[in-house]
Amino acid sequence: MIKTFKFLIPQVAQFSGPMHNFLPNHTDATTVRHEAENIQLMETYLDYHSVLLYRIEAYAEADCILPLKTEKSDFHLLYAFKSPSQIIIKNNKSEDHIQLPGGHGTYAYVPKGKFSVHLQYGHYLVYGLLIDVGFIRANIFPSHSFLYEFRTARLRDKKKLFQTPIWPIKEKTSYQIQRLEEIFFHYHPGHEAEIIKILYILFDIAKFKQFTNYEWIDPNEDLAKRVRSAIKDLVNQEFSNLSLSGLSEKFDVGHKRLIAVHKQYFNQTLQQYLHELIVIKAKEKLVLYTVNETAIYCGYSEVSSFSDFFLKATGMRPSAYQQQIIDKKK
Repeated sequence: MIKTFKFLIPQVAQFSGPMHNFLPNHTDATTVRHEAENIQLMETYLDYHSVLLYRIEAYAEADCILPLKTEKSDFHLLYAFKSPSQIIIKNNKSEDHIQLPGGHGTYAYVPKGKFSVHLQYGHYLVYGLLIDVGFIRANIFPSHSFLYEFRTARLRDKKKLFQTPIWPIKEKTSYQIQRLEEIFFHYHPGHEAEIIKILYILFDIAKFKQFTNYEWIDPNEDLAKRVRSAIKDLVNQEFSNLSLSGLSEKFDVGHKRLIAVHKQYFNQTLQQYLHELIVIKAKEKLVLYTVNETAIYCGYSEVSSFSDFFLKATGMRPSAYQQQIIDKKK
């Protein structure tokens, strides 16, 4: 994909004056240095066909306006990985603008034209993807999805800047940014599949985001919660076979991964959570039913197995637990 935006300040082979602590160059990527009064800027980018991956790093020694020109309308996925103040991009012909606070991300539609990037004093590091609109296929996203709005923004007003709601960069997205450094800026044909995969992960981060309170939902946390809910449903079914073996097939995820994500967010194995729920259910049933009936309700065909499980979990036999209830009522 061809780079279709440029900063209208002089390009230089080397920076003059004090050299700031810029990130190292990448031999596989194109690096361009710009310098003007009060600002040094370095942009690094690499063409990956469907997207152009870029990194913009700037040191503003005073408040300044950075002129920007776009040669065609494009879509950008922007992450202000480091920004001491809000970055504001204004349309020179109107009050139309988009804004990007430090530590946040957004998708933006930038039409063809000239713009002003308003920066305050400090060090800025922005990662971006210049996206071919054909890459965001309409049949993937329903009409209520913000990505659908993103894709169709240009149809409403081709000359207007547009951005999706801003959301915080959290652990998952930070990891993807590191992948930009580790893989994306080191070109290799074998990386193509990895790039497409991670791009869609970035889309999913935004898709799962709750726009009402701008809180990003971690897909792994969401999986852990859904697995936990499925186990609870399993235990609540009377006479059910309390086996965890079917969960992997249900969620189309390896059993080891299900264990790992549940352990990460709830500090319990799946088996521990299952046993916790069985004990709760057993105690409720023992108030009303015999030990034999309770064992059957809890999915045990053998009363002895149920009794051994209850003893190990609570320190007493179910019959002793029933007697304890009776004694309390006296």
